[in-house]
Amino acid sequence: MGTKIIPEQLVQYITWLASERGEVLTPVRLVKFLYLADLYYARYFQGETLTKWPWRFVHYGPFCGQALEAIERATKTNLIEAIPFESKFDDEEHFYYRCRREEDHQLNKILPASVTLPLENAIKKWAGDTYQLLDYVYFETEPMEKVSYQDKLDFSKAKKPEIISQIEMRPLSKEKIKKAKEAIRKLKESWMGQQEDTNAVEPIYDKLYYQALEIMEEEDLVEISGVAEIKLD
Repeated sequence: MGTKIIPEQLVQYITWLASERGEVLTPVRLVKFLYLADLYYARYFQGETLTKWPWRFVHYGPFCGQALEAIERATKTNLIEAIPFESKFDDEEHFYYRCRREEDHQLNKILPASVTLPLENAIKKWAGDTYQLLDYVYFETEPMEKVSYQDKLDFSKAKKPEIISQIEMRPLSKEKIKKAKEAIRKLKESWMGQQEDTNAVEPIYDKLYYQALEIMEEEDLVEISGVAEIKLD
């Protein structure tokens, strides 16, 4: 039968987890975490999702209009708080989201640990990092593999993470330890010599790079229809 939840509660739960870490969520990040909640659930429940939403590859990767509607309902019913801020790129309204709950959230008891633990870990990593979050959902989540723009995402592709077996380490002999230390010493000396002859060049992140990332953060999410044509030279 699966776990039954109200989507607005899931919106609140994700926002609460972020707020517990002192983070506020943009619409982009909140939608992607909703997608991850569905993915983590599908990995253990034969491709079934929590929300039953029709996710598609549309806006910055996984997207569905139902996610925005749930965020709006959660805001109107005071499950989460919308914090307005001004953008230097346009005069439209923009919002961050946070949750003021202090007690434990009920979904911690309802959702399986196979969902809450990876979701908490994802929020810990990317609640304040849109770029890395988008990189993860684009390239490291199964439903996004081999899809084209506007394709509906197939959560039956979701797979349980592989459990790494514990490897028994055999003790090394004194002679092997001695040889290993000598090899490490020579490698270090060689590396240090190369560093003296080479001027390392740091990657350059210019003003345009940071401006593009900032615009992406502030852009409103909207449903997009039509056909995209890609021409390869």
